[in-house]
Amino acid sequence: MRSASSIQTVMLIPILIVLSLSPHARAIDTEALCETPGNWIIPSHQTSTITAHPTIMKSVSSADFVLLGEQHNLPNHHRWQTQMLATLLAQKGKIAIGLEMLPQSSQQSLDAWVSGELTLEEFISQSEWYDTWRFDIELYTPILHFARDNRVPLFALNVPGDLISAVSANGWENGSTGFEAYISKPSPASDRYKNDLVEIFEQHDGSDEKQIEHFVEAQLVWDRAFAEGLVRAREKTSRLVVGIIGSGHLTYGHGVKHQLNSLGEYQTTTWIPTESGDSCEALTLSNDGVGIADAIFVIAKGIDERSKHKLGIFLINGEGGVVVGDVLENSIAQEAGIETNDVIIEAAGQQILNSANLVRLIQDQAPGYWLPLKVKRGTQVIEILAKIPLQN
Repeated sequence: MRSASSIQTVMLIPILIVLSLSPHARAIDTEALCETPGNWIIPSHQTSTITAHPTIMKSVSSADFVLLGEQHNLPNHHRWQTQMLATLLAQKGKIAIGLEMLPQSSQQSLDAWVSGELTLEEFISQSEWYDTWRFDIELYTPILHFARDNRVPLFALNVPGDLISAVSANGWENGSTGFEAYISKPSPASDRYKNDLVEIFEQHDGSDEKQIEHFVEAQLVWDRAFAEGLVRAREKTSRLVVGIIGSGHLTYGHGVKHQLNSLGEYQTTTWIPTESGDSCEALTLSNDGVGIADAIFVIAKGIDERSKHKLGIFLINGEGGVVVGDVLENSIAQEAGIETNDVIIEAAGQQILNSANLVRLIQDQAPGYWLPLKVKRGTQVIEILAKIPLQN
């Protein structure tokens, strides 16, 4: 499933288009666009503008879907999403929410959560949250509690991870067999979307033409799944459906919106957050005249999300892995259950050959992520999840 492995590299930037300027909008210097938190920006390839909040809300008065982008590991993105949900609920009276984070098999646990039948711990267990998503549920509790407090229905949009793995390995025609109940064949990617995905994939060594084709098809599976899930929620509730989805699936309308357009005549609006201080001049505001989003909201910048993480263990290079020499108190490692003399043989699906390899991998993890480890303890190999803490 999309979980942590989806297109992280294209989920960052956000913005775009205005067909006619409202009387509340004003043109400003592009370089200054993202300096002030709280601004709505609707730039185009010609004139960038700041637009008043009421004008933005009025623009979705007849929308079927509002898609809220995010970078998964940033708490301020999720706070903004919750604020938008509250605003849309106040405006529309009733809404529904679609979540990328969980597969359709988790729908029953989402229903039970909204109805107040489950504690958070029970929801985590029954939804198998950390088996499918791994980003800390604390990032999403504002959204989950909002839905529960207001009895707003939640819908799981994703598909089983086995489907994504199968399509990635064998392509749609050979990999989707047995998954017909989850998703119909995706609409083909636009040339621009395919080119963007190919560019991302070619950054990896050893890629060949067939692997690239399968990679593109796997991304389309996610886009299609999210689109069909949104439509199911719309048909079931007759409400405005708000999608909580990674920005990489939303930019330029190539992903989810493209699939929605192939499913019916829907009015879809995309909003994406960006942090203050980012240079809007450096962003690709339009691509072949197509806007990166319908609007972007500037949020206050958090602390440096790239701060280095430490598990809190002393490492000794050993045969077949890295030996834990000691575990520091109150460390990530101690909380995860790592013990002295454990041999770490795998992290995040990668074989660990030496301590430098492990340290580099740990430092690359995003805040709020759960790092899966395989550890040899005596004669047994056990799996451990180490939580990389949030930093703001």
